[in-house]
Amino acid sequence: MSHITKIILITLIGFTLASPVLAQVAINNTQSDDKNARARNYFGDEILIDQDGKSHRFYSDLLSDRIVLINVIFTYCKDACPLLTQHLRMVKQQLGKRFGAEFRFLSLSVDPEHDTPELLKRFAIKQYADVPGWRFLVAEKAIMAKVLGRFGQWTEDPNNHGTLLIAGNTRKAHWIKIRPDSPPERIVADLLRLSE
Repeated sequence: MSHITKIILITLIGFTLASPVLAQVAINNTQSDDKNARARNYFGDEILIDQDGKSHRFYSDLLSDRIVLINVIFTYCKDACPLLTQHLRMVKQQLGKRFGAEFRFLSLSVDPEHDTPELLKRFAIKQYADVPGWRFLVAEKAIMAKVLGRFGQWTEDPNNHGTLLIAGNTRKAHWIKIRPDSPPERIVADLLRLSE
């Protein structure tokens, strides 16, 4: 048997053995694509603007392949929003280096007719929350009503907005609700469970 024939034979055997593995990879990729498509359809991919004036697609840029913690704010709130933001700062500190890389926070405005990226920036700076990995987001009212409505968090009156925290891992399609008065350690434990 010639040297060339041996190489061809070895290559063919290797391809035959690898075929089931390649087929499984293709099936897994297709299932992953289907999961992504279903999640994108459910959550929507509307464009939101962050506190730096940057545009983000809601599912593709903000949720996809991430563990996120979502809360609702409005910038002229004098009590609940600043208090909850400070509470989340403690959660962020306990997450350490994993915050921003593995875990991200999204603070969504429930008052899009008043809140602008500039006002969100001012609010984030005042709360010491204008950091990488924490986005304060707004869009026109119809979009925010749709996005927050999917989480059961939309209200026409910002003063009556909910304070419930929503956390999720889109890779695993696993979402939970977290009470805002939970101790930071409990919130961190809930987020860490989402990453397992």
